[in-house]
Amino acid sequence: MNAKIPRINNFDLIRLLAALLVVYGHSLVHLKIDNAAVHLLNGFLQYFPGVPIFFTVSGFLIFWAFDRNQNIKKYSINRILRLYPALYVCLFMTIGLLTFFATTPLFENTDFYIWLIGQVSFFQFFTPESLKFWGVGAPNGSLWTITVEVQFYILVPLIFLLMRKIKSWIVLTTLFAISIIANFTLALLPESTLQKISFVSIIPYLFNFLAGSIFYVFWGKLNKFIENKFMLWGLVYISYILIFGELLGFNLQSYRMLTIFHPITAILLSCLTLSFAFSFNNISEKLLKHNDISYGVYIYHMLVVNTLISLGYIGDVKYFILTFVITILLAYISWKLIEKPSLSLKNRF
Repeated sequence: MNAKIPRINNFDLIRLLAALLVVYGHSLVHLKIDNAAVHLLNGFLQYFPGVPIFFTVSGFLIFWAFDRNQNIKKYSINRILRLYPALYVCLFMTIGLLTFFATTPLFENTDFYIWLIGQVSFFQFFTPESLKFWGVGAPNGSLWTITVEVQFYILVPLIFLLMRKIKSWIVLTTLFAISIIANFTLALLPESTLQKISFVSIIPYLFNFLAGSIFYVFWGKLNKFIENKFMLWGLVYISYILIFGELLGFNLQSYRMLTIFHPITAILLSCLTLSFAFSFNNISEKLLKHNDISYGVYIYHMLVVNTLISLGYIGDVKYFILTFVITILLAYISWKLIEKPSLSLKNRF
């Protein structure tokens, strides 16, 4: 275990900010908000995509978690307790809302049960045509990242096994390069079912995850580049997006690798993210008081958005604000009543 890593850090706050960035983007688009100030802010926030930030943080923290205790059974139970209790409550709420807004009997639909199997396992990205009647056309489209995250969880013990046989830097940099190359390749392929499925696999996102993992594994050598360097990385990143994104007009932010700027942006954003985690280390504790509501914000927000759309509450900034208020309230309740009690069970196994 890498004992030198500061245990007081800002990861909880980073995950919350990343979740709120996702809510911001989804609410702006799906609620059809036509507000100059909101769109102006989005012009800046688009360079801070929440999902890649999540994946980078996950790479650091999951490596750290497995390194502390490499018992596969305990590792698996801990990951399940973190993801699934709140996810199943979210699913129960989703079913209730689908039932309320459905115009045909939901439980007589075979597709519903196929979708349900996907939701309780790790195929959350799947939505049959018959369930696209609600909101934006997907009951909870954001949950595709759960599928990717579970794959990361499965991969980590395998990477550790490889690193026992091959030098760590060779394993990690090779996988990092393969992921970037695969992302470029997949983005160039004509659209097909196979291509769509590939983008809910770890292949195109592994480099985001490994950016965090590399900083964890080589912390002793790399920490000096990020600890208490947030202001420096912030200046570098903002200068980069102003020059290449705004002034020169290059597309810097995309989940798909289309130009050389996309991997550069991803790497710089990872460095900025991790530098914030280890700069001004007590900000997270002061603001959040150990209340980690980021997961709840992420998994519940599209239920709020879909409900507002179904009720016709779109096109007004007050509905945009209402989305945040309801989502944060649901996330806080979820943390207090579901997630935190579930996490307390870790020590019983």
